[in-house]
Amino acid sequence: MVMTSILTNSSATAALATLQAVNNQLTRNQDQISSGLRVASASDNAAYWSIATTMRSDSHAITAASDAIALGSATIDTAYSGVDSVIDLVSQFRSKIVSAMEPGVDKTKIQSELDQLKQQVVSIADSSSFSGQNWLSTNVGDLYDPSEDTASLVSSFVRTGSSVELNKTTVDLQGISLFNSGGGGILQADDRSTGTIGGLRNTDVFTDGSGSIQSFTFNGPLNFTDNSTAITFTMVIDAEDPSTTPSPGPGNTVTVRIDRSTVDQADPTLNGVVSTRDQFANVMQKALQSTGAIFSTMSGSSYGYALLSNETSGLTGSSIQVTSVASTLASGKTGGLQPTGTSYGARPALISYWDQPFKVDYSAEIHVPISINGTTTLLDIDRQTVNDALGTNDGMVNSSDDLAAVLNDAMSKQNLGLTATSEGSYLLYQEDPTILKEAGSKTSLGIGPACDDFTDLPDFGLLDVDVTTPAADLDHYLTGVDGMLDKLTAAGSTLGSLKQRSDQQADFTSKLLDSLNSGIGKLVDADMEETSARMNALKTQQQLTIQSLQVANSAPRILLQLFQ
Repeated sequence: MVMTSILTNSSATAALATLQAVNNQLTRNQDQISSGLRVASASDNAAYWSIATTMRSDSHAITAASDAIALGSATIDTAYSGVDSVIDLVSQFRSKIVSAMEPGVDKTKIQSELDQLKQQVVSIADSSSFSGQNWLSTNVGDLYDPSEDTASLVSSFVRTGSSVELNKTTVDLQGISLFNSGGGGILQADDRSTGTIGGLRNTDVFTDGSGSIQSFTFNGPLNFTDNSTAITFTMVIDAEDPSTTPSPGPGNTVTVRIDRSTVDQADPTLNGVVSTRDQFANVMQKALQSTGAIFSTMSGSSYGYALLSNETSGLTGSSIQVTSVASTLASGKTGGLQPTGTSYGARPALISYWDQPFKVDYSAEIHVPISINGTTTLLDIDRQTVNDALGTNDGMVNSSDDLAAVLNDAMSKQNLGLTATSEGSYLLYQEDPTILKEAGSKTSLGIGPACDDFTDLPDFGLLDVDVTTPAADLDHYLTGVDGMLDKLTAAGSTLGSLKQRSDQQADFTSKLLDSLNSGIGKLVDADMEETSARMNALKTQQQLTIQSLQVANSAPRILLQLFQ
């Protein structure tokens, strides 16, 4: 049995609680309808609200980046239009130079037309500015310095975890600028030339090392009656020079015997009697086979001859020494052979003459061909090599001492085994015996001519052209202007590529922004159809709850009737 109380109306309390809950839901539903958001604040859903807030911030940033991309695209368009117009004008300029080459033409009138074209080119370059940026008329201190010659364009906004980054596209102004206040523009003289490279550009030298030799004077006649009569001697071949070589090798020791059999094998008609130097030459050549030494007659003398190492021992050294000479001939003669000291072959050495200072630009690289023992290597020298060797930062080589230091640094890095020594007006190049142990005539050394990576650099600008001066070299002008046209074409190509990339990035950014906004909507937007249907249901529930509350509140009146 349900107890009826005059103090507590449980039914009314329950109905009231239900009504309050329904009203709260109605309020929340009404807020969603009015705002269009199912997550309008952190209290609705903290996680979704946090994500959506971050994504909205990114959306605003991407919108700003998109505007910046559009600004950059307009800057590119402006520069491209300027370059395209200048190409046409420089083409006309070139035609005027060709016309000036014709005999009998009035060069003064042609120069007047050239001056007008110059003014138009300058005007286009100066006016090719958008939002304060001008890529055709620049004000860069050193256009060849990578740290100075760049401009940048916004390309994207990127979030990685909790960090954000604005990516930029770098534009190399060196390939675009027509006129620069510090020089180096496409239509200006190019001062990056390394000149004579301190004389190395005009150096082309080669030499072989010198072999080892021992000289003698023939004495005869030599009468070999039988094999018991003989001349014997010992030779030390291809020992290394202890004065130039660390831990020198001792060489090969060979003993040579000349007897009647040797003479007969060389020339049977001699009957064992060697009377002249030339006859002795035939005998010695026979005796020296496979010994590592050779016999040579000396010009200008009927008696002089020499013994030389033919450097076929396989050893790195080059030397010859004669020892232990003995004769059992009746006369005791040795054909002039006698003990000697050691003759060492020498390694090659060369010189190059220093002429003038030079500068290695940021974009320059010097190549010096160096041939060592038949193998040619390119010695590469760039600005960093110069600065490292000299402890500077300007790329200047001011003296032969500087050049020697730079060469030694570069040769050491490439382990060439060559050293350069400054001798004031020239540099001396010598092989390092700790690395290149070979010596003698089997060695060789060649240097030069050096070059750089640049082709002929223009030494005049478009504004310098004057066909009326007697010294005007029209062919030189024509070659230089052709080079300018090539650079202008390359600049147009670069700008075209930048424009294509900018357009692609703008298209991607637009799609990214749409995707981002769509993602935010899926997280926090209210489903209006669902919200509307829920609103109707909640209103019906509210009406029913009100009626239920009315019924519950009428119960005490029924109880009062019992006491009437």
